[in-house]
Amino acid sequence: MSKLVAISTGIENVTLSPGEIECSVLNMSFVNLCNKFGAEVVIVPPQNLSIEFSKSSFDRLILTGGGDINPETYGEQLNSKTERVSNRRDQTELNLLKVAEKNSIRTLAICRGHQMLNVYKGGTLHQHIPDSFETDIEHLQINEAASQHIHNINILEQTILSNITTNNNVGVNSIHHQVINKVGENLKVNAISEDNLVEGIESTTDWEAIGIQWHPENLVNDEITNDLMEWLLN
Repeated sequence: MSKLVAISTGIENVTLSPGEIECSVLNMSFVNLCNKFGAEVVIVPPQNLSIEFSKSSFDRLILTGGGDINPETYGEQLNSKTERVSNRRDQTELNLLKVAEKNSIRTLAICRGHQMLNVYKGGTLHQHIPDSFETDIEHLQINEAASQHIHNINILEQTILSNITTNNNVGVNSIHHQVINKVGENLKVNAISEDNLVEGIESTTDWEAIGIQWHPENLVNDEITNDLMEWLLN
């Protein structure tokens, strides 16, 4: 039987027959990648989702990218550069993570999702990279650059991530202006960027969860993208 993957989504205004309305939006590359590895997808938009959300509803979890997490979630005040906050999405994804951890559902958390995994485990974020670091790398690059290698990351030894891919130095895209600060409980760093920012984390308990700062769905032909999907789904 094929696995069912729950994928979180954000909300965007889309022009449809009634005009511009809020819609749940997901990059179809996620669906295509899951289908490629024999899995099916159900999307989970922001909603009033209880932590009793049935384990039987999904076998794997992907948290996707999107707007910033409300810093009040990790005990800080809102920075003027923090944007596109959705409390409803924050709560939905926190509840999904609770379900996943409680039921040992393998989880891949991407960009915002990677940051949410850290916040869920009690970690914090730098709300705007240029305010905290001097770096020559522009970490927020969109449009055509979203499908290009912007900088390299170093995958650390003795991590789950290092065990699922053969290359420990990998080119990635970069579509973020925030980054992990304090690492959450029962998590460890598994990848860092050339300018020493956290690019990946993973669980150190029996719950198999990996967070990555880059967007593999925009780099579908990369070896590490397929290695991650193989780990997640097989």
